[in-house]
Amino acid sequence: MKSKSQGFTLLELVVVIVILGILAVTAAPRFLGVQRDAHEALAQGAFAAFRNSIDMYHSQWLVDGEPNFDQVVNYGQGDIYPSSSGFPFAVGDAPVSAGVGLSGDDCVELWNALMTTDLTIRAHGSSVFPSEENIVGWYTADPSCYYYYTSGFSFGEDIPRLNYFPLTGEVTITADSPSS
Repeated sequence: MKSKSQGFTLLELVVVIVILGILAVTAAPRFLGVQRDAHEALAQGAFAAFRNSIDMYHSQWLVDGEPNFDQVVNYGQGDIYPSSSGFPFAVGDAPVSAGVGLSGDDCVELWNALMTTDLTIRAHGSSVFPSEENIVGWYTADPSCYYYYTSGFSFGEDIPRLNYFPLTGEVTITADSPSS
C-alpha cells in the first residue's frame, strides 16, 4: 500500500516557524551592526575626499604662483579664495582680510565648492539632531570648520566629526557626541 504525502503537519510547520524566528533574532543585531559599519565607512570616505580636495586646492594654489587671499585659485568652479597660507578659506566673496570672517554658512559653502557628492549638508544652527541631511557643518572662532556625519546616528551617540583649519590646512577626524 502506498500512502499519499499530504504536505506539512501542523507540528512541522510550528518547528519551521520557531527555527526561522531563532535565526531572525540572532541575525538582526548583526545586520544592524553592518548598517552602522556602512555609515561609518561612508563618513570616512567623505572625509577623506574632503581632505584630498584641500590638498589638491593647495597644490593648485602653488602652481598658480601663491596668489593673495583676495584672488581666486583656478580650482573647481574658480570661486574659492585661499587663506594666507594657500588653503581653501572662502567661497564667492573675497575675505575682508586674511584669516578673518569665517561663518557657519561659509563652512557649508566651502564643503559644497570642494566636494562633488550626493551627500547633503546644512548649517548647524541650533542643534545637530534631528537632521534630514547627511552632514551638519559649522565654524569655531579659531577659525575652523567642523562637519558632523549624522546619517544613521542619533542624539547621544559618538558620531564622526571632521575639523578643518583653513589657516594651516590641518584636518582631524574624530568621533564625539555633539552637545546639541
